[in-house]
Amino acid sequence: MTHAVEHRGAHRAAEPAQPKPPKHTETRTWVLFALGCVLLVLIDANLTHLSEWAVRWGQIPVFLAFFLLMSLAGRWFWAGCDAIIGRLRRGDGES
Repeated sequence: MTHAVEHRGAHRAAEPAQPKPPKHTETRTWVLFALGCVLLVLIDANLTHLSEWAVRWGQIPVFLAFFLLMSLAGRWFWAGCDAIIGRLRRGDGES
């Protein structure tokens, strides 16, 4: 088992560096990051209204909508964070 772990580690060290993503993909990631941040702020600003909306429209639809929006916002936010961390690790100074 130790041999397999050492072998995998050696294989990873020999792999070439990851290629940079196309410019349009990187721009899309930054736009989604900004939208995720805005959506998270809007959701936070409206948390106090959840109980009112649950009475008006029902708990299940409100919970499902809240979960969906939080999932999308979180996914977009963390995709942007991953892009920022990747840029810092690569060390390229492109903007």
